[in-house]
Amino acid sequence: MGNTPKRTFDRVVSGMADQRNRILDVTLGLMADKGASGTTMRAVAAACGCNVATLYHYFPSKHDLLQAAIAHRRTSDLMPHPFPEGIAGTVEDRLGALFDSLFVGMTADEDLWRALLSEAIHGDDDVLGPLLETAAAFRVALAAWLRDLCPEAPALHDEDVVRAIYSAVIGVMVEHLPQPEDRRAALEARARELAHVFARVAAVPEDR
Repeated sequence: MGNTPKRTFDRVVSGMADQRNRILDVTLGLMADKGASGTTMRAVAAACGCNVATLYHYFPSKHDLLQAAIAHRRTSDLMPHPFPEGIAGTVEDRLGALFDSLFVGMTADEDLWRALLSEAIHGDDDVLGPLLETAAAFRVALAAWLRDLCPEAPALHDEDVVRAIYSAVIGVMVEHLPQPEDRRAALEARARELAHVFARVAAVPEDR
């Protein structure tokens, strides 16, 4: 009996955390569809089935809500090392596996990437900074994955090459996010294409 108040308190805290997380997920989905400017507190409340006062209980302002939604889904949290035990095969095989894994992860977290792409175009000051930080964190992680997976291919570790690979990956997602039909097969094919191209870069002697 002595633990009943604590259990009740724990349930309340857990319920509040669940509601907060749901609000953040809904907010990010609306940002992906409508952009930051079209994601109002009233729209988020309606989509969550709660009143606006509930949102203000968790977030003092729309600015705080939008930034919290992005922080809730940071790329660094969503995309740990794709192959913690490494992977066998040629450089091209390993690159193909990496690109395919990235496309699977990015598709699974489509709302975050849609929001990033939308705000890169619209440039809403409330969220552009944190989204650009998320993109930069992804590029840093990509560089580390390339070093770990292809230590014998130093050309792939070059900052300019990493930036080119990052741009290619983002470009593929821009191309395929609006096309959900047969997207998985298309992304698999693009992963193989990118792997073939960048494996050729890796094979170029360094003194050339």
